[in-house]
Amino acid sequence: MTMTFYKNIPFKLRIFLGCLTVAAIPLLFTTLLMVRLFDSSLRRQTRQEGYRQLEEISGRLRQMLGSCGDTCRALDEDGSAFQSLIDNKTIDLKKDLYLSLYQAVQETSSYAYLSMYDAGGKLRFTTDSSGGRPAALPLHWGILCRVTPRKEMVCSTADPWLSPDPEVVLQAAYPLENPQGARTGYLVMDFTRDGFIRLLNGCISDKDTLILLDQHQMPFYCSSPDLTETAALDLVRDVGGREGAQYQYLWNLEPSSGYYIFLRKGAQISRATLRTMQTVCILLAFLCLGLCLLVAVLLSRSISQPVSALDRAMARVRQGDLSVRIYTNRRDELGRLGESFNRMIRELKENIDMKVQKQKDLNEATLKLYQTQLNPHFLYNTLDTIKWNARIHQNPEIPVLAENLAVILRRSISSQPFITLCRELETIENYIEIQKIRFAGRFLYETEVPDQLENCLVPKMILQPLVENAILHGLAGRENGYICVYASQSGSLLKVAVTDDGCGMPQEMVDWVNSHFPEKREGHVGLYNVIQILKLHYGQEYGMQAQVVLGEGTTITITLPLEREAGVDCPEPGSGSDWSR
Repeated sequence: MTMTFYKNIPFKLRIFLGCLTVAAIPLLFTTLLMVRLFDSSLRRQTRQEGYRQLEEISGRLRQMLGSCGDTCRALDEDGSAFQSLIDNKTIDLKKDLYLSLYQAVQETSSYAYLSMYDAGGKLRFTTDSSGGRPAALPLHWGILCRVTPRKEMVCSTADPWLSPDPEVVLQAAYPLENPQGARTGYLVMDFTRDGFIRLLNGCISDKDTLILLDQHQMPFYCSSPDLTETAALDLVRDVGGREGAQYQYLWNLEPSSGYYIFLRKGAQISRATLRTMQTVCILLAFLCLGLCLLVAVLLSRSISQPVSALDRAMARVRQGDLSVRIYTNRRDELGRLGESFNRMIRELKENIDMKVQKQKDLNEATLKLYQTQLNPHFLYNTLDTIKWNARIHQNPEIPVLAENLAVILRRSISSQPFITLCRELETIENYIEIQKIRFAGRFLYETEVPDQLENCLVPKMILQPLVENAILHGLAGRENGYICVYASQSGSLLKVAVTDDGCGMPQEMVDWVNSHFPEKREGHVGLYNVIQILKLHYGQEYGMQAQVVLGEGTTITITLPLEREAGVDCPEPGSGSDWSR
């Protein structure tokens, strides 16, 4: 059904649909696929960059907590300094102790404040020069409560009831003990938002949002100041509902602290920009589609118009109109096709006109033949009357002339175009009988034809012009001439030659006879007709050849295909082949 429908589609529409399909479908598919691939590539790059950022943030966080732990352990090992700080009242000695403590916490001072509290929770030392650290911390609540049963650094989110500084987001505490194991105080580190900003400087861009969560997945730091703690928590909890939007959301767990690192990674290109790109690509695709439509229309018209013109011209030719022509100024294959069509129709018209003219000529010739055959018996009866009248008056030559002329006349007007070679030789003998009366005793005639060639078919009256030419021209001026007709077989060819020992044919005539397309000459109509009959019946490769040997005479040979007529009984040419007088 589909193939039938396709076959019924006009040629112009086929070209148009083909061009449109080849151009438009890949164009639209490539455009949409390119945008999708570009979007997918950007998302993949963004995700890879996000994982790299998470690794870097996790490393910095781990390094920060490790430095804080090292500082706390170093101060714990030097517990005497802290006890001296509590007990000693000398101002100069306290300055030296403060200086040594500042040097000890130099590595962590860029992102955290270090404070020392005694066993009762009273502040003894702090690196915060602004005085923002609380003067005392309760032992039964907050960070000191969590660190009491442990001998290790404990991290916790800042308690807003205990820390008056709202910038503190994370606290770390470490217990201090004397060599006897008695609790002497606490080390407390306050990590501020500015400290985290300095710590994570260069890890995230302005488009990214970093949220740090504690072990209970409660946010304690957000890189975006516009997001409140509640908004950050909602953002973390509702990640599944936002996946696939403008942002990508990545998680990572810092194993040493148990903190979660949440990163909202902004796309390298915004969704609005991406939609703009999609819109531009679609518009360009439609523009290209419009160009494809225009090119398809022009191309289909360019191809289909000459083909349609050729089809219309062929339809007129089928109706018999050979005057139709295709007019085009194209120089491509279709233009050459139109020129070939015009040449074909012109040659066809010439051939038809030629055939019509030949038919007219044939009709005229047939009419003339019919006119000559209107009453052949009248001619035969007249010749018979002349013969018997001559015998009554005892004139022997006239009966011979009349009888042989009647035989020649009867065979010349016969409707059979081909006769056997032996019949043709009989006609030649009748002609020789007539010429011997005219040229009494001036030539000798012989035939040399093998018996197996006597039933070969030849055009009728083909040898008479050759024998006549030999008698009238070849033996002119001779008293004892010689004429011989002989035949031979050469493969599938039959060769029949007429030779004489006369003066020889002029070289001009030899060249004329041996030419491929001889022109008609005055006085040699017989030879010209023989040449044309051979070529018309058998083709250009057959014909007549003349050969002259100085002092020996002329030989004219006709060559034609060897064709036999079975069952033909040829009588002997006469009482011998020697005719003379």
